[in-house]
Amino acid sequence: KAYVKISAPFQLVAFMIAGVGGYYYLGDKVDGMINENLPFNTTLQAAAACLVIHMLISYLIKGVVFCRAILTKAKEKYANPDDQRKRSMAAWNAVVIPTLACAWLFANLVPFFADAVDLLGASFTPLSCWVMPIVMFLRYYVDADEEERPKVSILEWIVMAAEMALGLVLMVLGTKSSIETIVSKWQVYGYPFECHCQGLWSTCACSADHYGMDWCEITALANASLANASAMGAALANSSLGSAIAGNLTGSL
Repeated sequence: KAYVKISAPFQLVAFMIAGVGGYYYLGDKVDGMINENLPFNTTLQAAAACLVIHMLISYLIKGVVFCRAILTKAKEKYANPDDQRKRSMAAWNAVVIPTLACAWLFANLVPFFADAVDLLGASFTPLSCWVMPIVMFLRYYVDADEEERPKVSILEWIVMAAEMALGLVLMVLGTKSSIETIVSKWQVYGYPFECHCQGLWSTCACSADHYGMDWCEITALANASLANASAMGAALANSSLGSAIAGNLTGSL
């Protein structure tokens, strides 16, 4: 009830505001995740803080489930989270700390976070959220006894078929598009553990293409104009000096 009446409507409204609002202000100029298209100001900092809180909560929930599954498989008698014995705490630390280290290692090994998120989302989200639930329901529908089999109307079968088709199309085309993007940008990603300051530091060297950093292009053009003017001045000075020397030599002869 809490999910259906509170969580799901809140998520729907929040995602609709973010998606429609972002498209209204930026249109098809959005590149990567929508929060990366905010200029360097307090709005970006607030969005980053909300994202950190969201990721901490979600990773905490998923991490507890993942680590408890490993600990249950290895030492079930120490897997109870209410167990305050030192051995249980040591067992939890023995699973949690390596898991955290592996998460940090894998996160730094991949130098293209946004594109990796796009690839994972396109390949696994439709499969796990749309396709697999329908497949599991069909398996239950086939295996269930006649008296326990749920009644499904024709409209519900049509909706499930459309959802299955949409999920497969999104999974195939989305995965294909994400792979093509990664391949096309492979030479500019950099190396693992390299400092990627793009979108993090408000400098022209790091974020010249970031939204709101248009002055970098103006500065680059101004610097190029100054460099050209300096080169032309040096060339004129050299030609004048050469002419003067040639004139002196001619007069001497």
